[in-house]
Amino acid sequence: MSETLSRRRFLGTTLATAGALSLHGTPQTTARAASATSAEFPFKISLAQWSLNQGLFGRVEPKIDNLDFARIARELGIDGLEYVNQFFMDKARDRSYLAEMKRRADDYGCESVLIMCDNEGNLGDPDEAKRLQAVENHVKWLEAAKFLGCHSIRVNAHSQGSFEEQQKLVADGLGRLCRRGAEYGLNVIVENHGGLSSNGKWLVGVMERVDLPNCGTLPDFGNFGDYDRYLGVEELMPYAKGVSAKATQFDDQGNDPNTDFFRMMRIVRDAGYRGYVGIESGGRRMTEIEAVQATRRLLQRVFDQQRRTEPIFNGVNLDGWTKIAGGQWTVEDGALVGRNGRDWTTDPEKTGSWLQYKWPVRDFRLELQYNMSERGNSGVFFRSATEKNPAFTGYEMQITNYSGPPNKGGSPGALYDVIAPSRHAARPAGQWNAVTITAQGPRIAINMNGQRIIDTELDRSMQGYIGLQNHDDRTTIRFRNIRLEVL
Repeated sequence: MSETLSRRRFLGTTLATAGALSLHGTPQTTARAASATSAEFPFKISLAQWSLNQGLFGRVEPKIDNLDFARIARELGIDGLEYVNQFFMDKARDRSYLAEMKRRADDYGCESVLIMCDNEGNLGDPDEAKRLQAVENHVKWLEAAKFLGCHSIRVNAHSQGSFEEQQKLVADGLGRLCRRGAEYGLNVIVENHGGLSSNGKWLVGVMERVDLPNCGTLPDFGNFGDYDRYLGVEELMPYAKGVSAKATQFDDQGNDPNTDFFRMMRIVRDAGYRGYVGIESGGRRMTEIEAVQATRRLLQRVFDQQRRTEPIFNGVNLDGWTKIAGGQWTVEDGALVGRNGRDWTTDPEKTGSWLQYKWPVRDFRLELQYNMSERGNSGVFFRSATEKNPAFTGYEMQITNYSGPPNKGGSPGALYDVIAPSRHAARPAGQWNAVTITAQGPRIAINMNGQRIIDTELDRSMQGYIGLQNHDDRTTIRFRNIRLEVL
């Protein structure tokens, strides 16, 4: 009884003075002020228990007991718990122990999110008997996760054989486990965790083969090996039921030199994910606790930037937008879709069909994604006038499928008829491209798919409208995740 009262008193009165840190390392005045579910976060924050593995294994001081996990997470201002089975391996069916874990999570105001399961056999083992045994070995963790109130268990996807053989084997074992998981109302999610599971295309293939609603992924920023980590996360996000924001190093500015967290969390946000983002950290030249704090501060800066951008397309209708000079615009699956554009020429005095956002802006940062059909033509206007050709009264970022040497007229990302992009960064027709246009004073910068392709100074127009071009009747152009920050 006294221990429970002590923890509750801790939560209500001493968190602020007993080591609870804000994201900037300063004491908070209340427990809720430090909560990851407060209004300061677009996402909820969880802590992967592996971030504390050295203390939990007793390899560093202070040594940590598994039952202290909820307290430590709460002291760090985190209220989501991602357990690792290795730290209570012999307790999966010990109800009194699990009850104590649950009680401590409840007393500290924490939510049990998932259990990461290791060392229970390979779900893709070529030996069918071993594969089936691996499935059975995981069932006790489904039981434990259900008892604790988790939504998922995380598993690995290891196998042997060719690319396709491993897909088939893992899909068989994973599918069997997912069907068992459904009996408990739980998800079974796969982390990119070495081998072919760190290949985004391969793991997507596994998801497609299993094709069950409680089967998903846990994209880990740092576990892609030689595979493009940004592409990998983007590929896995449609199936994501969790996200692991792994940071293993920090530079003098507090960034991870291996992962652009701003770019990565934009991918997560643009995928429509709104669940827990799990901190898994381990920085050099700092303790485990310091590494968690550093990761949390980094996420704070990312979230601060994301909070400053406002959606200017609601994903439902054309509110806030005006059609100019005809063309067809619809909203399909949350995207603005332009078809049957008309009347475009290179005459600066004449306009064609485009969609204009309602407010003129001067300095801004515009984020969007576009996807265009083969042989298409489109563009993004900014600092443009309503009258005449917006590509000449302001600027047009060109959208084409041209893949030849960069030029100012036809290359994707060019400022039309003004400056060529420094490189080709667009993806093939039918794929989504992420663009950021920043205009501040005379400086104009464009990033496409994580690459800076325009960085220049121009003063032809300093203020005007943002618009989307609907060029011709052979083009289908889609835009989504359109967000604006006025600078």
